[in-house]
Amino acid sequence: MGMFSISNLLMRRGIPTPRAHSGAANAGQKWHQNTIKGILTNPVYTGKQVFHREDTTRILAASETYKVRRKVNEEEQVVIENSHPALITEDDFNAVQELIKKKGKHKSNGKESLFSYIVKCPDCGSGMHFKPDRRKGTYVCGGYVKYTSSFCSSHIIEEKVLLQAVKDDLKSLIKDSVKIENLYGIAEEKAMTAKAHIQKELKRIEKQLVELDKRFDKLLTLHVEGAITTDQFKHQNERNAHQQQELLNKKAELIVALEEGKNLAERKEAFRKEVKRFIDLDISDEQVLKQILQRLIQTIEVFEDGKIKINYNLSNPLPSN
Repeated sequence: MGMFSISNLLMRRGIPTPRAHSGAANAGQKWHQNTIKGILTNPVYTGKQVFHREDTTRILAASETYKVRRKVNEEEQVVIENSHPALITEDDFNAVQELIKKKGKHKSNGKESLFSYIVKCPDCGSGMHFKPDRRKGTYVCGGYVKYTSSFCSSHIIEEKVLLQAVKDDLKSLIKDSVKIENLYGIAEEKAMTAKAHIQKELKRIEKQLVELDKRFDKLLTLHVEGAITTDQFKHQNERNAHQQQELLNKKAELIVALEEGKNLAERKEAFRKEVKRFIDLDISDEQVLKQILQRLIQTIEVFEDGKIKINYNLSNPLPSN
């Protein structure tokens, strides 16, 4: 089974997503292929911790510096063996990695998809699948690809047509002050909603951190009284410490997101500059172009008649210099 099939199977069985299981405020019920891939390729389930799996590389293009995340070679990664009980064997994990590699060879010719995870079908809600060998690169409704016309129609659109439509819309947007101010108004409303969600999530995390502190105190008392062994104490404390670190990391991310969303004026100006940069420059590096598009655009809805609706992203348009 591929990751798309696995995600559909989990949804049919009513299995909650990781965020839904943890009780996150903005958790979705839909399993995404990226989540499946993250689970299947994470060696943590074999009982080891692996650090430095990715690093950030700077790329210079059109007089701007962009940060691109790249995978680190295995020999350069930091591995801690037997850090916790394994859920699967090393052999099973390696077998899965080989299957993923084999499937990948049949599904891609190496061409970068500019609108990955951005283009959506408004009728069924599925992401659009990129077909590199069809009309020199097209996007097709994922629901249609999986379940054919009994589920949805194709919504097919060429990548070059979609890219030109985005360019034309951005040119129109930057010249129309009324249109862009309306966009900023919508963005401000979304920012306020997002802020409320973040603050609610921060309160939930703070509550969990307090509960972990209480759990540690109780655990320590049990150990001192001899109710549990040193090994039992150590094992449970490691699990608590791991959970606490995850919560602290999430808390830090939310605080950063809260700070980034404060100054709408700065974000407006940043968005204008990014739009102008995109329009004025002929960027040949597809990786850089893809990053710019993903900063500018939240989602693109492609309708069956070929019309598109672009939902712009004003939350974080600034390039990472």
